[in-house]
Amino acid sequence: MKFVTASYNVGYPVYGAKFLDNDTLLVAGGGGEGNNGISNKLTTLRVDPTKDSKKSQFRELSEFVLEENGDSPTAIDASKGILLLGCNENSTKITEGKGNKHLRKFEYNGVNDQLKFVTSVDFDKSTNPDDYTKLVYISREGTVAAIASSKVPAIMRIIDPSDLTEKFEIETRGEVKDLHFSSDGKVIAYITGSSLEVISTVTGSCIARKTDFDKNWSLSKINLIADDTVLIAASLKKGKGIVLTKISIKSGNTSVLKTKQVTNKFKGITSMDVDVKGELAVMASNDNSVALVKLRDLSVSKIFKQAHSFAITEVAISPDSTYVASVSAANTIHVIKLPFNYSNYTSTKEKFTKFFTNFILIVLFSFILQFSYKHNLHSTLFNYAKSNFILKKDTISSPYVINEDLHQTTLFGNYGTKTSVSITDSIKVHDMHATNSVGESGDFRVENGSIHTEAIEVGATEVNSDDKNDAEA
Repeated sequence: MKFVTASYNVGYPVYGAKFLDNDTLLVAGGGGEGNNGISNKLTTLRVDPTKDSKKSQFRELSEFVLEENGDSPTAIDASKGILLLGCNENSTKITEGKGNKHLRKFEYNGVNDQLKFVTSVDFDKSTNPDDYTKLVYISREGTVAAIASSKVPAIMRIIDPSDLTEKFEIETRGEVKDLHFSSDGKVIAYITGSSLEVISTVTGSCIARKTDFDKNWSLSKINLIADDTVLIAASLKKGKGIVLTKISIKSGNTSVLKTKQVTNKFKGITSMDVDVKGELAVMASNDNSVALVKLRDLSVSKIFKQAHSFAITEVAISPDSTYVASVSAANTIHVIKLPFNYSNYTSTKEKFTKFFTNFILIVLFSFILQFSYKHNLHSTLFNYAKSNFILKKDTISSPYVINEDLHQTTLFGNYGTKTSVSITDSIKVHDMHATNSVGESGDFRVENGSIHTEAIEVGATEVNSDDKNDAEA
């Protein structure tokens, strides 16, 4: 299984990344308010790590320089040609109460690969320059968006990306660590360090909530891998380790589908993204590594160690699951080309492990069968079951005791003749021969049998007139 990788220095610290299409990557970052000669920018690049030269591997398509003396971008997302950027204005302007249009909208034209600024808005009305837009997300179809502030407790706003109007806001219980939309945009889920909340973007009401997570977990990233299934990544508070858990939110109830500690090599993760099929996740660790996780069994399939020399700020998967991009405050972009259908690929190691496991199980089963046959365990087991279960079952199968002297009433004939017959008479045995006529006393013999009945009597309690006359004669 071959992975092709390539790295590129874009010239400024990068804090956000998003694929606009299958091979067009948008990145955002800069030197911040102090700038130090490094402008705050948005850049689009055509990526293909299989090319021979850096220039062809990362071809810059367009660049948009933000105003001077503003802060660097903190969050970005894009869908259907709409870009939303979280970025504070100058801190002096904010402190003086002159406003802070911290959310900005751009449009991307895929024909000429150009970015166009549309408008900006101030939702928070804050005079504290330390308050900023921490998270920005747009639904897959671009019909609804959400932003979360850095305040604690945070305010989360559901907005219309077409005109940046607010639909409603959500007062959270603490710091919002991450949030994500369902594919249709009708549901949004967010996490704090210890809780999950699922909200309807149509009504604004809570759909589901979970607060009973493991006390040793610190929730950090979330993704709706299906409209009714949430994937959450958490780091361990004590020791190293990353845990992934799948949670069902069907019908307003939360139930854990699968939980697994996927690695003990990372202390924490800085970013996570999932492909559109919900089959592959990519995580960036605090030691600047990138891990690929197959979600069918929550297994780490590949780790790219030290993909960057400094903190990884964002990871992103292309819509067709061909590329994985990671960006860093070290001014670098790292792109991995995934093998075709990688999320469903079974490695040689996995195949061997499965084969070896099945082989051991077959050998073990064969040994048990051979041992059982040699020591006659199957007969012992059968006799034990027979004496302890089968016979007891026969004994207690009926709570009633049959009295053989009881009589039953049988109707037969065209005239509804009613005859009283003892239950013993109703037993039919092959090769039986009566030696006496009905109504007489005698022996009842069975050929090759041992059944004898003294005085079998059949009395007609009600007969027709002809039978009555014959009896009198």
